[in-house]
Amino acid sequence: MKTLFVTTVDLTAWCFMRPWLGFLARRGTEVTLACTVERFRDDLEATGAQVLHLPISRRLRPLEDLASLLDLFYLMRRIRPDLVHTNTSKAGFLGRLAARLAGVPLIVHTIYELPENSTDQPWLKAAYRALEFLAARWADHLVTISEPNRRQILAQRLCPPDKLTLIPEALELSRYRATRSPQEVRAALGIPHDAPLVGSVGRLEPAKGHSDLLEAFALVLERIPQARLVLVGRGHLEGELRQRARDLGLEERVLFAGFRDDLVDLLGTFDVFALASHYEGLGVATMEAMAMSRPTVCTGVGGVPDVVLDGQTGYLVEPRSPSRMAERLIELLEDPAKAREMGRAGRLRVEEDFQVEDSNRKLHCLYQNLLAARPRGKSRPTH
Repeated sequence: MKTLFVTTVDLTAWCFMRPWLGFLARRGTEVTLACTVERFRDDLEATGAQVLHLPISRRLRPLEDLASLLDLFYLMRRIRPDLVHTNTSKAGFLGRLAARLAGVPLIVHTIYELPENSTDQPWLKAAYRALEFLAARWADHLVTISEPNRRQILAQRLCPPDKLTLIPEALELSRYRATRSPQEVRAALGIPHDAPLVGSVGRLEPAKGHSDLLEAFALVLERIPQARLVLVGRGHLEGELRQRARDLGLEERVLFAGFRDDLVDLLGTFDVFALASHYEGLGVATMEAMAMSRPTVCTGVGGVPDVVLDGQTGYLVEPRSPSRMAERLIELLEDPAKAREMGRAGRLRVEEDFQVEDSNRKLHCLYQNLLAARPRGKSRPTH
């Protein structure tokens, strides 16, 4: 079987698709990944996949988007995949259209989060909804990662229930073992060994709510002045967020750590993990923190409540509510016993419900059923 995966940037594939690519390659599937290659080619090719640099902009750029569409079309006509699986909104729209035009026998798309949830502008929401409704017609099957997503997709009639499968994202738990002690990590970061430490992981973009988290942390410092905050990730808001930290008087207490290869070690160093997102597909970073036995304080948006059990593995708070987030952060920082108990419960939660082997089996079964219903070699008409 030949499979082609399409996503916008290789970071997405590295974070979310890597175990699945390896699963298929180990079973003799010919796996190709097309995306904007930035820094993860070697890691992704280590799965057994062929990685092709095919630029796809994350933003709306009509001429570049047309070029990406044509590149995808010619790639599909050249390699003749049995199945194209697209991921993320932009690559999903272009990839599904190209696959349809190229006559690919089977087209699958994963919806991590509906694009309309990324904006509060009514006209933009309507435009995103219309485009996603159109693109859904080009796919044979849709996959989504959380129950709230599933309900929203069906409520908007993007597809019938039998054309949609819920397969949560999951983790390779064997990877979540720290290689350095918290004391070593703190020393490397310049953080005092006894400073209460809050950490967050995510792109520095509006949807992640970092400005709210900075406001919450300013309130935490009023009660726990020795606390520190580490923000892991990059994005176009970094300059603005650094200025916001200065405006709040947090410059000496907040560390912008950028993208890190030692994320597991960092997660194991945090006393509490925080996520202030305004919307979220599922919250893999939260799941990763739980895998490292960290308690969590997260906004209860999107699929996050599918992961965090409020009051058991952490706390859920309302989005855009810095004061409420600060209260919960202070509670856990001041009660290490409760934090440890929630951290242990979080690890158990991931072990029971979010192991990548289970998700891989579900997706493999879906592929088999879809391919069995459409005999191999039968291409879709291109007219």
